[in-house]
Amino acid sequence: MRRAARPVGAALVALALLAGCAAEPPPPITTIGELGAAYLDAGGGCGELVEQYRASEDDPVVAACGTDTELVLAADADQALAIATERQLQEQTVLVSGRWLIRDPDVEQLQQRLGGEIVTLAPADGPANMADAIAFDAGGVVPAEPVPADGEPAERAAPADASAHDVLVVVDAQCEYCDRLLGASGDLLTELADSGQARVAYLPVSLGDAIGNGFASTLGANALACVADAEPDAYRGFQSALLSHLQQAAFDATEIAGLAAEHVSGDAQAEVGDCIQTARFAWWVRQATVRAIDEPLQGVEPLRGVPTVIVDGATFAGDVGDADALAAFVDEQTP
Repeated sequence: MRRAARPVGAALVALALLAGCAAEPPPPITTIGELGAAYLDAGGGCGELVEQYRASEDDPVVAACGTDTELVLAADADQALAIATERQLQEQTVLVSGRWLIRDPDVEQLQQRLGGEIVTLAPADGPANMADAIAFDAGGVVPAEPVPADGEPAERAAPADASAHDVLVVVDAQCEYCDRLLGASGDLLTELADSGQARVAYLPVSLGDAIGNGFASTLGANALACVADAEPDAYRGFQSALLSHLQQAAFDATEIAGLAAEHVSGDAQAEVGDCIQTARFAWWVRQATVRAIDEPLQGVEPLRGVPTVIVDGATFAGDVGDADALAAFVDEQTP
């Protein structure tokens, strides 16, 4: 099980670029010393920059000052972009140019002297049908209004059928044990919902982002949200396929858009593909993750790790790869 840890902040939406350029571009920067000098010459206000320890020569060179200022010199532009994305996943605004990036409260002022692009996050509304989880019952998808960028999801009512179980499944797209859960019990969960025995809701969260996996937790959950928004009936099949795929490969937006196209209809393919490529709902993913960690799920307790299955207020503690154990657990609960 992957343990839940409070995310540092919200995630990459579509990158918001605040364009600008220096009046006279500075010479190329090739050392952390040159970057520090350029920062100070451009009006940087934190003068006690301290170079950080590097575990290997392949790691970027980082100099920090306090908690708000960080200068990074990467091996190349691709590594710099990956680091900038990581900082965005921590809800930080950075100035990026070539191999280097700067995080500082005065990045707009620095941009005037140093050039580069300021990349930041843009709050956005969540997907339709997913507030915060997408739910299925005998009638199919349970409609839900999108969560406003500056709001909270409406309180979800109990299942319409008082005799139906209320099941919540929390997964991380990059989580191996979540893939095992869906591989073993995906058909059971679908049958419970489609037969009217339960309302089954799925909540994707982001706990396992890393540069090496292509930020698969956040961007994988975003891809799920894209499908939920455009063609919710395809959600369950795509969810199983996505989690299986991400156990074998890092997240690649083009590959995942192609995978989604195998599950959604022709009319929705372009919309879903664009949504995946631009990470339209990544802001919502991170906010939904924070809510899951901070607030009791089904009134029981906040999220402690993934996968988590809660049935009628009771948390399943059995083997996630044992469908019979989960079925027995559901039967033991009282709606």
